[in-house]
Amino acid sequence: MTTPPINKIQTARRSWNDHTPPPQEQQPPALPPIPPGPLTSASIEDIINRLEDCSPYWPQVHEHRARIRRFLGHLRQLPGETWQDRWALFEGHVGHDALTWRLRIAGGSSKNTKNRNEVEALNAAIGPLLALDVMRPSHRWIAGQRFAFWKALSRFRDPAHTAELENALLHAKASPAQATSGILTLGRIQAHTGKSIRQLTAADILDLTTQLPGKLIDVSRSGLTAVWPVLHGLGWIKHDSGTMPTRLRVGPKTVDEMVDYYDITGPCREPLIRYLQVRSAGLDYASLCALGRYLAGLFFADILKHYPDQRSFALTPKQAAGWKARVKVKADGSPRREVYSVFFSIRAFYLDISQWALEDAFWAQWAAPSPITFAETRGYVKHRRATIATMQQRTRELAPVLPRLVEAAEQALRAAEATLADATTAGAGQTIDMDGEAWKVFQSSEHAHVRIRRNGKDRDLSFEEDNAFWTWALVETLRHTGARIEEVLELVHMSIQPYKVPTTGETIPLLHFAPSKTDTERLMVAGPELVHVLYRVLSRITKDTGGAPLTQRWDSAEKVLSSPLPHLFARRRGAGPPNVMTTATVSTLLNDLAGRAHIKVSGAEVRFTPHDFRRIFATEALASGLPPHIVQVLMGHASLATTQGYAAIYPRDVIRHHRTFIEKRRVIRPTEEYREPTAAEWDEFEAHFVQRKLSLGSCGRAYGTGCQHEHACLRCALLRPDPSQINRLQDIIDNLEERITEAEQHGWLGDAEGLRVTLNSAEMKLAQMFKLQSQRNSKIVDLGTPQMRNSTGAGYHPHPPQQ
Repeated sequence: MTTPPINKIQTARRSWNDHTPPPQEQQPPALPPIPPGPLTSASIEDIINRLEDCSPYWPQVHEHRARIRRFLGHLRQLPGETWQDRWALFEGHVGHDALTWRLRIAGGSSKNTKNRNEVEALNAAIGPLLALDVMRPSHRWIAGQRFAFWKALSRFRDPAHTAELENALLHAKASPAQATSGILTLGRIQAHTGKSIRQLTAADILDLTTQLPGKLIDVSRSGLTAVWPVLHGLGWIKHDSGTMPTRLRVGPKTVDEMVDYYDITGPCREPLIRYLQVRSAGLDYASLCALGRYLAGLFFADILKHYPDQRSFALTPKQAAGWKARVKVKADGSPRREVYSVFFSIRAFYLDISQWALEDAFWAQWAAPSPITFAETRGYVKHRRATIATMQQRTRELAPVLPRLVEAAEQALRAAEATLADATTAGAGQTIDMDGEAWKVFQSSEHAHVRIRRNGKDRDLSFEEDNAFWTWALVETLRHTGARIEEVLELVHMSIQPYKVPTTGETIPLLHFAPSKTDTERLMVAGPELVHVLYRVLSRITKDTGGAPLTQRWDSAEKVLSSPLPHLFARRRGAGPPNVMTTATVSTLLNDLAGRAHIKVSGAEVRFTPHDFRRIFATEALASGLPPHIVQVLMGHASLATTQGYAAIYPRDVIRHHRTFIEKRRVIRPTEEYREPTAAEWDEFEAHFVQRKLSLGSCGRAYGTGCQHEHACLRCALLRPDPSQINRLQDIIDNLEERITEAEQHGWLGDAEGLRVTLNSAEMKLAQMFKLQSQRNSKIVDLGTPQMRNSTGAGYHPHPPQQ
């Protein structure tokens, strides 16, 4: 009996243990049956005799003869006419994990050293059987294994075409990691289909993406995004798309599908669906999914699992107590951190039904006492305080070491750029020096990545430079804006907007953030360093075509694709088109940077998340003297309490100043304390930039305050030097040196000491000026006014910058 295809969307989040195939935007056509291999009905002796053919690719195949014989002997005990029939039964018995099947063959336990070695050796022993096409495991079983012979399998079946593909990937813009992953993934597909690499079709590759569950579906990491365009270019696969189709993205689910995923049947299904439909009007999609998971999955599906005959929402004290005990612990035994969110959702569900029953008779039959009492939710206050304390402690630890992370990103980018330039200049076949070691450039061309090799080890310098650049750009953007990561990834060229100060005529660049979490858009002043970073990003994405390519960003929370826009953080990986970075990519880049920087706090290496930059930004903004409600606007918070939770990091300092400020304001305007900033306040905020203008730059003192350092600007750390005043500062330094010499000649040691302090500070300011000047000279930071030519064009082309 044939099982009909599953067309319904199952769930918003899939687990590793979910064996159902993922939902598709379009169901792929059914693959024709694959003819069985020539050895699927052969005897054990015939198979053993054919092992010699595998020896060029499995040098130790002779050592595995006894293991292979024992493995086939075990399969022969199962019913079936062919080895494939017996294997299907065996796979169904042992499941998909990497250990159970080996223990079944080896016998005993893996705790014994000798038996453990035998268990591990079975990983290599099964390789020749798959290469000879004795049996064909399922995609799900293959994905659960940790085999190292997939490339050998591909070379065994078709060495010529495998070498041709490897060479084509070498000359394509694919990183070594992507190329290797692609070849290995094709080897897995060959093991499942029984085909050689040249015989694979587009349908074979797409079938892999339809069969794997949950997190095993990762087209990018599998290398298919890099291999697909190469296979398509070689003419080996036929498909309308020259890039890997994005067929795995599924749009928003209906409320019915959310509830049906948990197999809830009976009379309680309808009220759950109707409740979620009513609540959906006031929730975004991510919140609705969470509520559906709490109500249908964690709550009522668990009740039905333990009490299948439950026909209402009225629970006995025993049922309620049992559920509350189970929900506090996750399946892996760890405590559930969001248990209070679950409790609040369940309690609100019962209270809402009780209230709605007064207005709609449908709900009257479902009204019941809430299993969550008010007293059981009071622990949330303590839980919330502990969460905030943990968050603040983390910010206290990370804020002092953030400059080290920034410096590590800058150094990594400079080193990667210098090495790439050296290799490009040297050319293929030449040798370059890296850290005292000689590396040979074996590939260097305009249309391929620059690669070097030493003692059989390859490095892709183009890929390393690209990684270093985007890591640096993300670190700088996150720390200068304090934006949410989704807001950063949604930045487009039109996000950079010029603003002309009416009083001075000075043009100030503003950064526009689209509505995100709180559905409010906002503008913030972009400093010179941030503008420099964004311009370098824009220069990179427009390098190939002269215009910013139009890309679509997949919102993993809302399950929607954005309109085609010139996103700034759109990165080209391999030979495929540019794609907007994902949050997972950002986390990987930040973790790699922190790992290379070896930053330790209390003896342990630290990792930065995108939200850490946001908390540090809020802390520094409040510490600089900005009123909390101004910081609230800059952060895009809907509540001032949220801003205080982010920024109340140093209680003795920040809280004292904030409370003093609040007390003074309450005396004057007690009823208008928590309000939106007025136009006059914004004018005062803008005028503050004019009041800080100095001959050598501008003052970075706290907002709304006067100079606290007796105008000793050269010594003050708050002086922000202007590179255009390098000559003026150089004259001051020359004068200081002459005065120091004069003071030493006359024995004025006190004056000489003070002048040296001033001189040291002046030289530091001069170094900052030169650094800013080098950044400005490297690229012209005049972005022009962004305009869209049309909505259907192939790319986005900004006006050329004014010279």
